[in-house]
Amino acid sequence: MLGFCHLFAGIVIGLIIYKITDQRSAVIACGFGAILPDLIDKPLGHFILADSLNSGRIYAHTLLMLSIFVIIGLYYWKKKSSLSILAVSAGISSHIVLDEVWKSPTTLLWPFNGPFETSNFESYFTTFAVKEVLSVSEWVFAIMSILVLIVMYKDKIKLFARLSPHIEKSYPIPQIFLMILGFTYIMYGVNRHYHDDIVIGAVAILGGLGLLYGMKEKEIDDDLPSSHLNAAKR
Repeated sequence: MLGFCHLFAGIVIGLIIYKITDQRSAVIACGFGAILPDLIDKPLGHFILADSLNSGRIYAHTLLMLSIFVIIGLYYWKKKSSLSILAVSAGISSHIVLDEVWKSPTTLLWPFNGPFETSNFESYFTTFAVKEVLSVSEWVFAIMSILVLIVMYKDKIKLFARLSPHIEKSYPIPQIFLMILGFTYIMYGVNRHYHDDIVIGAVAILGGLGLLYGMKEKEIDDDLPSSHLNAAKR
């Protein structure tokens, strides 16, 4: 999956965590976790280890990496009552699921199932950039991610405070659009046997449903002084 698909999935999961726990930091933390494996592995595998591995799915795409974050997250939650690191773990989990890393058990179970498999990518980052720019779904996921962050942090940034009311008035049009887009991708993917399009469609549909749930009655009160905000929301 491409970058903004991962980011959007993480933000939606973080939004649901916030809806349940009232810890707003989970939104950004989960979004960050959803792109963290690629932020680590792509430069490491395609630049630093290009001559030996040339793969973008190595250390940060493993269950070992996820387990480390979960353990640290549980400790941090117990000591600080913060779900931030566990939210990062949830984002990493979504990345592993969307990348279907279980299809490469040597990566998923590293180092217990042997060394990483080598790949052969030429001009990976150029190809990646072209795919990002030309992908309709990536533009949609990027815009939706930005809209969610504007509404979620409208009490923190003045520009967000001015833009947020216009976005909120449009509910639930963006969410419905996401679900329509998702069904379109799934139908196209099934017809053409494009597995990635089916996955993208599923992310769009589930993301739209997640936004309908997560954004409902979860607006930040602009009139509350910051000193009265729940400490977990700061």
